[in-house]
Amino acid sequence: MFHIPKLVSAFLALTDSLTPPTSKSRGDELWRQDPSDPSDELHELFTSVHARLRCVHRTLRGCGRGNVFASVAVLVLLTRLVARFHAAVAKHRELNLLVRFATKRSTLGKLQELHRVIDLLFRLLELTGHLEMTKWSHEWEPQCRRMYAAFAERVKKPQLAVQGLPDAKVAEIMAIMKFEIVYHENESTADQYLLLRNTFNALVRSSKVKVSKVPAFYIPSVDVEFGLPHEAIEGTSLSCVVTRSVCDQAARLVVQYLSADDRYSEQLFLGATEIWHGFQHPYVMKMVGGSHVGSEHFVVWEDVAAHGNFIHCFTNGRCDHELHRRHLWRMFLQVARGLHYIHRQGQTHGSLKCSQIVVAEDKTPKICQFELSEDSRAGALDRWKSPESNLDPDLKPSKAGDVYAFGLCIIEAFTRAIPYEALEDDDVMIQFEEGRCYPRPEDMRDDEWDVVRRFVTHNPNDRPTMAQGIDMVEELAWKEAKEEEEAAVYGSAHTSGDKP
Repeated sequence: MFHIPKLVSAFLALTDSLTPPTSKSRGDELWRQDPSDPSDELHELFTSVHARLRCVHRTLRGCGRGNVFASVAVLVLLTRLVARFHAAVAKHRELNLLVRFATKRSTLGKLQELHRVIDLLFRLLELTGHLEMTKWSHEWEPQCRRMYAAFAERVKKPQLAVQGLPDAKVAEIMAIMKFEIVYHENESTADQYLLLRNTFNALVRSSKVKVSKVPAFYIPSVDVEFGLPHEAIEGTSLSCVVTRSVCDQAARLVVQYLSADDRYSEQLFLGATEIWHGFQHPYVMKMVGGSHVGSEHFVVWEDVAAHGNFIHCFTNGRCDHELHRRHLWRMFLQVARGLHYIHRQGQTHGSLKCSQIVVAEDKTPKICQFELSEDSRAGALDRWKSPESNLDPDLKPSKAGDVYAFGLCIIEAFTRAIPYEALEDDDVMIQFEEGRCYPRPEDMRDDEWDVVRRFVTHNPNDRPTMAQGIDMVEELAWKEAKEEEEAAVYGSAHTSGDKP
């Protein structure tokens, strides 16, 4: 006979498995023991959340068949909430004192959000009259005051909190504090802001570490849960790894770069991220933020690579590669519009290739830029770059160079091979030096080659702008759509004709 307490127990046992075991008895120990550290500055605030979660848990234990649907709905929310809360507390324990101090604003915001969700659970279980429904809001301000007092006492000598830490870690702590000072002054009381600023200044005076510029989109590494490499995005760059990670409770693509040891490389990286963070276009991937501080640089992008990149989309063997092949010109028309947008912003891409174009769940292509750090193979041949860029390594990226790369992307998708696949680097350089045009791919129609040839012509002055390129590709995209429509009509008529 179905009974809700057994179902609840099963789910809560699953919830226990999401958190570190606290004793040999895993069943109820999670609810009997507060996960926070009594010596933690936020212990009271954490305890308040834990007490309310226990209240919901006890109520679910007493549920029967009459309210099964409401109970299961609450159970699902509770399971997620408990895992989230315990993960947050565990991560908070590991933070340096100054990081806990600097991030208390965001931590309090997350705790308030948790309380609002718990309020919803109380309403679903008809517990609005329960003491725990409103108790937390009455205790919030006094608990915050005691937390502030604890921090004020502990950060009097900030140099002790960073003693023995590597410079990269100290630099990141300084960046987190500076970010709060510069961008969140109005979200703190005057006393709290003054304490943070004085603590930061004392740390700077006692340290030899230089304070970096911190942009508004700065994301510290403590706010990112780095995941595993993204299997559908490969061949992106030798200087980075693309991972499926979590930032601000949302799935993100996080690109982790090789460390830059000098401030020149750091400034180049920062400048590139500042440019890309400002882009807003349906065919350009959105940058959420990133960090140029610490031992490892990283950039957080929106997670819109459900179908990988263009290398995967047009590769034989994938179940949908023929579908993408039939939409090649329509997809590149969208890419052309994205690249034209970048050019209209007065910027260039500089390293466009099929691995730098991802495909979202709805099959929309989006231009991204994962190569924001210096390539360790500086001076080597880059098969995706224009002849003039390879012949003159000091030449800055240009719009004409992007146009050439756009043409090579079409060839790469059409042939499913890297540019000049059969040639050695020296032979490719000879072709560049002799001013030869890229060879026509087999099976490419005359009307298609007439367009692509103009993109990959040797002389940059003879290449079209991306505005002109859109018109050129649009005609081929229209033909492609028309051919698909006619094929569908023919197939339908042929099928109907076969019927008895």
